Amino acid sequence: MSNLTKAMQPLLRLQDAISLVGQWLGGLSLAFIVVIYAYEVFVRYLMGAPTSWASDFVSFLLLISVFTVLPWLTREGGNVAVTLLPDYMPARGGQLLLRCGFVVAGIACLWVTYIGVQETLLLFQRNTMTLTTVRIPKWPLLALITFGLFNSGLYFFRLAARPNQAAQGGIHA
Repeated sequence: MSNLTKAMQPLLRLQDAISLVGQWLGGLSLAFIVVIYAYEVFVRYLMGAPTSWASDFVSFLLLISVFTVLPWLTREGGNVAVTLLPDYMPARGGQLLLRCGFVVAGIACLWVTYIGVQETLLLFQRNTMTLTTVRIPKWPLLALITFGLFNSGLYFFRLAARPNQAAQGGIHA
């Protein structure tokens, strides 16, 4: 293990810990969605008094669940991957193609992160609110999207740099 790799280990463990917390937060968000929908069905059809806020909160929670879980899914290779071409190539060429794909995905995520940071700052400065019944500032939502894409971009670079796993029965992520 190189000195650079040893020096990066605490940062990589921190990234993994943050992503694990995000995974749990995403699961908790989905649980809240179920509770809110059950409540909405109960009050709408049994009590005759639908809520005005349930749909908005479900939308916010769905966004939270997607972008807090995204980095962990990227880390675990849980994203959609069509590996038909690398699977039919010689092992070395297939691994190289996958690594190039991971690098391109990482660059794309970091580019969108850059745009997201700029837009988040703009939304914060303008105090832009959502156009929903329950109005909240837009910037925290976009900040969460930006953070999820940034963290996923870093994981794509980690996937590109990992040792070859095909020879050990590993999966294409």
